Amino acid sequence: MSWTLELRQALAALRAARSARVEFAGQSGKVGEVGEQFNHLAAALAGGGADGWSREQAHALRNRLAGLLAMLHVLRLTVPLTTEEVDTLGTIVLEAKELDAQLRAR
Repeated sequence: MSWTLELRQALAALRAARSARVEFAGQSGKVGEVGEQFNHLAAALAGGGADGWSREQAHALRNRLAGLLAMLHVLRLTVPLTTEEVDTLGTIVLEAKELDAQLRAR
C-alpha cells in the first residue's frame, strides 16, 4: 500500500472517531516526517477522553492539523510523486478539512 493511501485511510479513521496510526512514520525523509506528525496528531486526538477537549485543546489540535497540511504541501512541491499520489493527496486535504470542521464544532 502506498503511503498516501495509508494516510488517507488513517485520516478517515480519525474522522470516524477511531484510533489510527501509520506505519510509514519510520521511513527516512519528508514522508517519514509526515507520518510522525500524523501519529502525534492521532495520539493527541485519542487523548480527548469521554469529555472531549476544551476549546484551547481543540484549537491546539487544529493547529497541529494545519501543520500536517503544510508539510504535505511542501512535500508535494519538493518530492517526486506519482499521479496517483498527487490525486490521493487532494483527497487527503479534503478529509483534513472535514476533520478541521469537526474540531471547530466541538
